[in-house]
Amino acid sequence: MKIEKQDLGDRQIQLTVEVPDDQLNAAMQSAARRMSSRTKIAGFRPGKAPYKLVVQRYGEEAVFEEALDTLGQEVYRRALDESTVEPFAPGALNEIVSRQPLTLRYTVPLPPDVDLGAYKDIRIAPVTPAVTDDAVDLMVEELRQRRAIMEAVQRPAADSDVIILDVKGSLEQPLENGETGLVDEKAVSVLVEERTNWPTPGIATHLRGMAAGDDKDVEHTFPEGYSTEVLRGRRATFHLHCVEVRSRTLPGMTDELAREMGDFSDVMDLKVKIRKELMQQAARETESGYAQQAIDTLVSGATYQYPPIMVHDELDQLMRDLDRRLQGQRLSLADYLKIEKKTEDEVRKELEPRAIERVKRALALGKLAEVADLEVDETEVDGELDRLTLALHASKDTMRKALDNPSGRRTLALDLLTEKAIRHLVAIARGEAETPAETAAQDLHPGDSPAADQPQE
Repeated sequence: MKIEKQDLGDRQIQLTVEVPDDQLNAAMQSAARRMSSRTKIAGFRPGKAPYKLVVQRYGEEAVFEEALDTLGQEVYRRALDESTVEPFAPGALNEIVSRQPLTLRYTVPLPPDVDLGAYKDIRIAPVTPAVTDDAVDLMVEELRQRRAIMEAVQRPAADSDVIILDVKGSLEQPLENGETGLVDEKAVSVLVEERTNWPTPGIATHLRGMAAGDDKDVEHTFPEGYSTEVLRGRRATFHLHCVEVRSRTLPGMTDELAREMGDFSDVMDLKVKIRKELMQQAARETESGYAQQAIDTLVSGATYQYPPIMVHDELDQLMRDLDRRLQGQRLSLADYLKIEKKTEDEVRKELEPRAIERVKRALALGKLAEVADLEVDETEVDGELDRLTLALHASKDTMRKALDNPSGRRTLALDLLTEKAIRHLVAIARGEAETPAETAAQDLHPGDSPAADQPQE
């Protein structure tokens, strides 16, 4: 078998393979038998009709297409073996160069190549988490607000009252799936306050002055930056029916009230424990922000070569994620495309920068795990399974069954490896010592060892 190999760049090579006539003839004979076995041909048992008769019935082109289904794969596997090419992902048969002799052309993706650059020089000044007195006071006030005493009143609603509403909202024009309904809720408690944004922002303006038994229609146009994309720019009408108006009386912040709120001895103890909780939250957020800054620095300082299929696969995942979010809004991807007046290719193009960033992030963290000699063993995967299922109670068996399989365990192992890489990166950014394995790996020249499969985000 004659094979020509050409480097296409972007971690891809092209294999042009000339198939021997005897291999093609054998594939054609086999294809004819398969075709004759699927259809009854008078006078012959399934699969036993003569080759010429099958060709007469189906045409030589149809037999060739049938043969190519299996022949193309066989030729590809043999070409990889003979050319000593290690593909990163399945290749593609791009072109039939000629039929006499049969010559096939494949594109083969190669493993990505990543150079982390001077990543060991990454240094990021630590940030000390802090909690202000105002933040503590705000939390105390929120707890006090929850202890408000409410009583039904026979008067129009005013600021700080609570209105019990029946709310029904609908779009003026239906979505592509024909639906117009947005909300249909009964006896919902709504606080008359400027920051209240349900069922629409600025609803307090319409609630003031409503009394029990009153009805009101409120029109609203969803802004272009609204979180639910399919509602952006659409007009809706909300019908409000006031069931009841209730006044709210706030208790004073006393030691007795603090004790009623939980395990607190007095107001000071309440504030001390709230501060501690807020400090823990601030520490988590600070640590997360620090890690993200370190990752961004690592990713921006690295150089990459990767096959286009990696971005293609990441785009597929982003499209699946979009489809799931739309289903949560009772829409399909097809509905969304019609509403946005976009093609699927246009949406994929918009998502491409995000897909590229995700690929680079995964490659950079994967390379860091490789040079630092980080590993995840089966015991760690078992521990992660236990952690994930511990709090699920009734559904824990179902969750474990879904994850405790080869595919699920690989995913968990990759997640754990990524977490280890991030922790190691944070240690570097703080100026902590590197591992010996990392130093040795940096002494290798690029290409001394093949790149391993990289964890995906």
